[in-house]
Amino acid sequence: MRSSCSLLLLLLVVSSATCFHVPAFFPSTRAHISRRSRSVLRQEIVASESLRRREPPKPMDKYKTEPVGNSLPKADSAKLGWSKLEPSQFRHPYDTQATEALRRLFPFEFLVRQGMGGVIEQAIFLDNLSSGVRVGPNQLPKIYNSLVEAKRILALDIPVDVYVKQNPVPNAYTMAMQGKKPFIVIHSALIELMSPQELQAVIAHELGHLKCEHGLWITVANIITNFAAQLPGLGRVLSEVMSMSIMRWLQSAELSCDRASLLVSQDPRVVVSVIMKLTGGSASFAGELNPDAFLSQAREFEKESSSSWVGRQMMSNAAQMLTHPLPVTRVRELDAWSRSAEYRRLMLTGRPIASTADSAK
Repeated sequence: MRSSCSLLLLLLVVSSATCFHVPAFFPSTRAHISRRSRSVLRQEIVASESLRRREPPKPMDKYKTEPVGNSLPKADSAKLGWSKLEPSQFRHPYDTQATEALRRLFPFEFLVRQGMGGVIEQAIFLDNLSSGVRVGPNQLPKIYNSLVEAKRILALDIPVDVYVKQNPVPNAYTMAMQGKKPFIVIHSALIELMSPQELQAVIAHELGHLKCEHGLWITVANIITNFAAQLPGLGRVLSEVMSMSIMRWLQSAELSCDRASLLVSQDPRVVVSVIMKLTGGSASFAGELNPDAFLSQAREFEKESSSSWVGRQMMSNAAQMLTHPLPVTRVRELDAWSRSAEYRRLMLTGRPIASTADSAK
């Protein structure tokens, strides 16, 4: 029974991670959901429908910011860190809202943690161990020291393995859950494309996913969405609304992790440069890329897209179909938060740390 349950959870979570759909394993699942949980679901469909109908807020409307200049804010020289940093202190507002709603459905959290903590984690651990290069003090020490410093800044006191895999596509990913063997995988092409500071910003982005446990809550959301699709009547409507909400949440989760990158790099130009390189960069002309010019491009897109029906439709379709925000949207959101009173207050609570990123030179 235990092995069959583990296999069931393995299939469930893998399905969720790859295609965002979960098979209906339990014909009588409805009986296992409490009245309180169904009430929460009813509240969430109302909230999600309201969000779907409402015009998305402009990036600068969500934060009280300094006057916008023609360039990104300057970085301070000494890096700051936190002895305690809660995800709520840097989460994007919609990410916070969705996570808090799902947290009320704690039985799903327990099931997913059990599934992720056993067979799945072991399988992924063995795959990484067999087909990647594990970073450590004696293996790619510069990357290892960047990881150590980023964890210290974000007050992430858990062991995290980093693996480098040969892949021509510049990318990085994590299981995004603080289980027994949390990990980050970095493709070799990404290392070739990024500077050491930019690579650390990428690592910080993935640590942000781990700190917020996005993988856990996305899996929970997919379980709920699939369950709703099996219900008669309004079930399909609820499922469709929640599917759109999940896409918006995925985008907001990326914005949260861009903030984690900024907290570690403490230089908006570094994070913007990462986004710019992943959008249209090349190692051969990296020195010619201009983050301030890309920010101006992002502002131009915001102006043009908000002033026409075509632009608004494009933004609406992107919100429903893409797992990541548009690159220019990420840049504008990051610039807005870097100028916000919220970010400034958070930076005032930081304390200088001893740098480890360059100790392996």
